[in-house]
Amino acid sequence: MAERVQNTHPYAPIIASAMRRPELWRVGVSLLVALGIGALLTPLFFIIVAQIAPNLNPLQFGPRGIAIGTTPGGLFTLLASFFLLLFGTVLMARRLHDRNLRELTGDSRVMRAQFLTTLKWVAAFTFLSLLLPWEAEVDMVRNLSLPLWLMWLPIALLALLIQVLAEELFFRGYLQSQIAASTGSYSLGLVASSVLFGLAHLDGAAEGMAGLFPVLWAMGFGLLSGDLTMRSGTIGPAIALHLVNNASAILLAAQLDRMSGFALYVQTSDPSALYSDPLVIIMQSLLLFVSWLVARLAIRR
Repeated sequence: MAERVQNTHPYAPIIASAMRRPELWRVGVSLLVALGIGALLTPLFFIIVAQIAPNLNPLQFGPRGIAIGTTPGGLFTLLASFFLLLFGTVLMARRLHDRNLRELTGDSRVMRAQFLTTLKWVAAFTFLSLLLPWEAEVDMVRNLSLPLWLMWLPIALLALLIQVLAEELFFRGYLQSQIAASTGSYSLGLVASSVLFGLAHLDGAAEGMAGLFPVLWAMGFGLLSGDLTMRSGTIGPAIALHLVNNASAILLAAQLDRMSGFALYVQTSDPSALYSDPLVIIMQSLLLFVSWLVARLAIRR
């Protein structure tokens, strides 16, 4: 590879496994399979669940149009559906590249230790950041009572962990390393997987900055979590960073009509106006960057 690292580098074992069958066409097949999971299997899964248990249907029709994951049962179904991507990633890596699960995640013992350490530090920083007197005007209303929220919390965290693990396993564990091995460039593997991660967050119903900013933010998140994966040699720190971020957005203050089923509060502000506010854009970007710095410090301990 043009950008080889020494074999002692933490990322070397993952790249070595990706080099076993590095042909780029194999990555293309995996992307098509992942697209099929998102466009065909996941909607089919929703239809089957809705027929068996209507209260678990993630799609609801309300006065403002289609609402997604606005009930606890519906949001659980939506998040749990990521097991399809999780299973598909493991299967594609095995069949197309002869890579097992450990070769995607890194050493399991090290991954767990890095995950817990990073989770502790990033969660502490996020909690402190919530106490800061931000001046951005965000209208919020109570969504669930505190006892009900606490009752759903263990199930919500389990569902979130499925979603986060699936995305990190595919984009960082598999895609980033496999593109790097296929192209001979670590940088291209990092950038390409981050761009694809951002594009996966496209929302056809959103317009203007409400549709653009989440995509750009997700690309930035992909770069930073990919950097953590390369530095640590496992996807543990990236999972922790991703879990804390999604927990804040889904469990504490979710957007109205969008994945709010487990949220303590919902934001009633118009997303287009909210993401057009420079203060909100700066705040969200700064929080992500500092969270990454905290995660980097955590894995050095």
